[in-house]
Amino acid sequence: MRIKFLIHIYKNGSYIGCLSKEFSFLIPHYNIDYNGWHIDGTIMEWDYSILDRSGYSIARVSKELFHMTDTYVIDVQDPGNALGALMFVLAIDAEKCSRN
Repeated sequence: MRIKFLIHIYKNGSYIGCLSKEFSFLIPHYNIDYNGWHIDGTIMEWDYSILDRSGYSIARVSKELFHMTDTYVIDVQDPGNALGALMFVLAIDAEKCSRN
């Protein structure tokens, strides 16, 4: 495994985890050092699932097409996980923007 991207995430000044992107050929794979979560996405990188270590869906992220700007829908199963899911989606977006 070769890490291509690493970002540390803090909440209220305290380290809560990090997001890393693994080298892969077709499907982007992100690892989260936070509650055992990981993220898997599609080839186009428009749809993601945030999963816990047992494969249970924490959140589903999808891009809406035909908008003037990037518009995503984040469907979180448990409202208690909403902030964590949002932080990691924003980190992925930052990684994607840094490629351009």
